[in-house]
Amino acid sequence: MTAYLHVDFETRSTLDLRKVGLHNYARHPTTDVWCCGMALGDGKIGMSTLADKHWIPPDFAVHVKSGGTVVAHNAAFELTIWNEVMVPRYGWPVPKPGQCQCTMAMAYAMALPGALENAAAAVGLDARKDMAGHRLMLQMAAPRSLDPLTWWDDPARLERLYDYCKTDVEVERQLYKRLLALPPTEQALWLLDQRINNRGVYVDRAAVQAAIEIVESEQTRLNQEMRRVTNNAVATCSAVGQLGDWIRFRGVAMPGVAKADVLDALTDDTLPPDVAKALRLRQEAAKTSTAKLKKMMESASGDGRLRGMFQYHGAGTGRWAARKVQLHNLPRPKIGQPEIDGIFHILSKPDPAPHKARLIDMMYGPPLDNISSCLRGMLTAGPGKHLIAGDFANIEGRGIAWLAGEQWKLNAFQAHDNGVGSGIYELAYGRAFGVDPAEVTSEQRQVGKVMELALGYQGGVGAFQMMAKGYNVAVPDAQAEEFKLRWREVHPAVVNYWYALEAAAIDAVLHPGVVTTAGPAECEVKFRVKGSFLWCKLPSGRNLCYPYPKMKPRETPWGEMKDQIHYMTVDGQSNKWVETHTYGGKLSENITQAISRDILAHAMNELEKRHYDIVLHVHDEVVVEVPEDAKPSTMENVARIMELVPEWAFGFPIKVKAWRGVRYRK
Repeated sequence: MTAYLHVDFETRSTLDLRKVGLHNYARHPTTDVWCCGMALGDGKIGMSTLADKHWIPPDFAVHVKSGGTVVAHNAAFELTIWNEVMVPRYGWPVPKPGQCQCTMAMAYAMALPGALENAAAAVGLDARKDMAGHRLMLQMAAPRSLDPLTWWDDPARLERLYDYCKTDVEVERQLYKRLLALPPTEQALWLLDQRINNRGVYVDRAAVQAAIEIVESEQTRLNQEMRRVTNNAVATCSAVGQLGDWIRFRGVAMPGVAKADVLDALTDDTLPPDVAKALRLRQEAAKTSTAKLKKMMESASGDGRLRGMFQYHGAGTGRWAARKVQLHNLPRPKIGQPEIDGIFHILSKPDPAPHKARLIDMMYGPPLDNISSCLRGMLTAGPGKHLIAGDFANIEGRGIAWLAGEQWKLNAFQAHDNGVGSGIYELAYGRAFGVDPAEVTSEQRQVGKVMELALGYQGGVGAFQMMAKGYNVAVPDAQAEEFKLRWREVHPAVVNYWYALEAAAIDAVLHPGVVTTAGPAECEVKFRVKGSFLWCKLPSGRNLCYPYPKMKPRETPWGEMKDQIHYMTVDGQSNKWVETHTYGGKLSENITQAISRDILAHAMNELEKRHYDIVLHVHDEVVVEVPEDAKPSTMENVARIMELVPEWAFGFPIKVKAWRGVRYRK
């Protein structure tokens, strides 16, 4: 069939979809469908409603039964509602995931906004989402009252909702025509993403609940202590306005009480003791990562699994984005695994929360800090299972060296992987300063680590100093500048790569339709402006997209006015569609992260092909679930599979470190 079936559901439930997640929402007995708008190709938009028992037109049913394509925006929602509500309750035909195409995924793959209304605006559609109808939809999605359970079902609202649903179908249909279909490899990856999201990762709800009780107990204690220290001037540790006023009253000048401000202030030996105590209380109580605990409990399904945690192509580079619990930004533990295991032993005890908190404090230190370090461990293998995790070693450092053709570094990675030679951080420092890597001290190694992490994408003093804070490296700016210059001196291929990328991209923008290239022939990237987009073809064959490129002058950090590429993007902080700019170092970062993602995707496909069930993945890590009686060699097999080099990545030195256990860990 050539026509596509465009579908959009409007639903209602006593549950909040944003809180509990799609899986829990769709399976709840109060969840139902107000209406479903449908259109075959450019045909008339049909409407199935609750009033008519969700009758589905025969030609639509035949389309689905015969394997015809079904298109929806955020198709995971439509597919789940269809299969969990419409099939069992109303006898609709069963669509298979392979029949579905998602315009949200297609928009993300073109670096466009994900929300339907924003994507439509970004591509200049005449048809726009009905935002007044959207507000009505949100109202009707929840009950009018719970006791008795009453819905917003008056005829006027229903008719308005049906019109809104039809508008969404029309906007999605027009958007579909403006977007590029996902290439077959990416469509297959989207389907794999659906399977992983539906499989979910198991969470230790008993430990999570115990941790929540400790957090609440500790927050109560810390708030009481804050009131005591400030003589009731500050009601709670989170009352930042009151705390700032009280600190000024005590004669201390501070720009604010944000994390960085507190850290700086606590280095001052002349700080009044009560102010120092109050700041430490604020510091301890502000462990925002512990908020993930409640999200874990809200999002867990009845079988104890977190589902729908990952968004395909959530970043412009193609990387996944985390949703709900935000598993991609779990805090790095500040204590070792034995200490974490000990805290979980305490959490398993039947003692009251205050007693557990005191025990953690006595044995390991501040409870909130340590609970934060245990967040990863809340994710576990399911009953009768083990987790095996494979972590790509320094994937981005290897990636930029491979792309740029920095051969000495590629040789160093390969030698170290074979048990020969020094680590890359020792080598980075030693090569930059003419020191034998074997003689590099632990302090110098930390400098080498910061150099590697901060300078590979044309970073300067600011990037070095920002990274240095996280690794307890404190040097003056002049010395940071020296580190930058020394690093660049011994990485000539990488430095040349930055400038080659920038020149090729600018040339492509100035000459639409012309293909320009950068990098060694065996792993070159190609730029071309076609339509309203600057395309960057990666060695993997996938394309990065920069919407609406143009050249505009911009002042550089050193005060020079220079023409740079500007394009449109979704701002990571405000989530708004804004103009930004790029340059050689930023392009190299995008491309390196993109091919690192493609290597991760290749590994995920290979693991699933061999029937390893992926339950979790981060930018450089895959976690699978295996039977607890799986052979000891299984861990080595997982690592070996992940180390398989894709055909397009010949010469890329891939190394995977693996571990096996019950609880997720770093």
